[in-house]
Amino acid sequence: MLPRALADQHLVSPGQEWSRLAAVVQPGDEIVLLPGVHRPASLAGLRGEEGRPIVIRGADAENPGRIEVGAAGPGSGLLIQRPRHVVVQDIVVVGARHNGINIDDSDGSGSVGEPWAADVTLRRVAVLRTGPSGNTDSIKLSGLRGVRVESCIVEGWGGSAIDMVGCHDVTIEGCTFRGLPGHEQSSGVQAKGGSTRVRIVGCRFEDAGMRAVNLGGSTGLEWFRPRVPEGAGAGTRFEAQDVTVARCVFVAGDCAVAFVNSRGGVVRDCTIVGPRRWAFRLLHETADARFAPSEGGVIDGCLIVWPPDGPRTLVNVGPGARPETFRFGANAWWWPGADGAAGVRALDALPGERTAEQAVIDPRLDADYRATNAGASQFGAGR
Repeated sequence: MLPRALADQHLVSPGQEWSRLAAVVQPGDEIVLLPGVHRPASLAGLRGEEGRPIVIRGADAENPGRIEVGAAGPGSGLLIQRPRHVVVQDIVVVGARHNGINIDDSDGSGSVGEPWAADVTLRRVAVLRTGPSGNTDSIKLSGLRGVRVESCIVEGWGGSAIDMVGCHDVTIEGCTFRGLPGHEQSSGVQAKGGSTRVRIVGCRFEDAGMRAVNLGGSTGLEWFRPRVPEGAGAGTRFEAQDVTVARCVFVAGDCAVAFVNSRGGVVRDCTIVGPRRWAFRLLHETADARFAPSEGGVIDGCLIVWPPDGPRTLVNVGPGARPETFRFGANAWWWPGADGAAGVRALDALPGERTAEQAVIDPRLDADYRATNAGASQFGAGR
């Protein structure tokens, strides 16, 4: 059979039912949402090809189509199951009661197996006012391999802004996560359920919840991808491994990054401003002996600035974690009085190994949280 010479555009008018398009789109086709308010959709089995993805997009990037979730009907805005080579861009999802955008490996049987080779991109997507409470995620990714989330905006959610369960080879870059009053915002970006090779780069977290990045988590065994073998040895499994958080800015929130039953993990060149309780947490939240405690994390090149009342605890260490396996490279810390005896004691109490001296310096941050003090310019996201 000869390949199709031309791709098709499927134009969707506001209010039109468009879930049916899943059965007719072909590699290279576009589903184009015209400006206006659109219905939620459920799309299963979208199959693009390498170099010829199926694209779901707004017709006008300056006036993107809005998927609004009403009080009746499905609680999610956009559900995509078992996609391959799919791009979603220039749309807005508003008011989801469950998940704003849900992309997963489900085949409809309810079974969970190996991660699905997806090659999915979300680009310039906004997900607004999800939840506002409970296990309601703005973007839910489950059992996928190969995902990029680029230049997206998430505002107001219940559970996580982005929740990854058993996902691998994921890059989240240049995104903004902003908490809103009246929303629980348990965590900002969460990678758990055996997730590996995740990169969170150049993102901004503004009051993004109790744990702006939850590096690991607590997942039911039935949701791990791949499965946790019954005969796995003690301390051999993990919630997340090989996760990097780089050049990100964290403003307010309870904690910037929590390591939770994670193996390794790197936080590098990040700026953390005004955390309400801790900069970092090292936690162990499962009783299953097959899971290792949090271990082997690296924190390097970061700039951590507390509000005027100073820190409560720089790093929170929970029972069962292995703080002695963490390493602190060269970081800069500041709060009023940090250059005194109390600051020395606080930094001396940092857990783990210090592979470089910890600087104490007032960065004199500008309105965009960049250091204007040249002595601090080598630290943080603005370096």
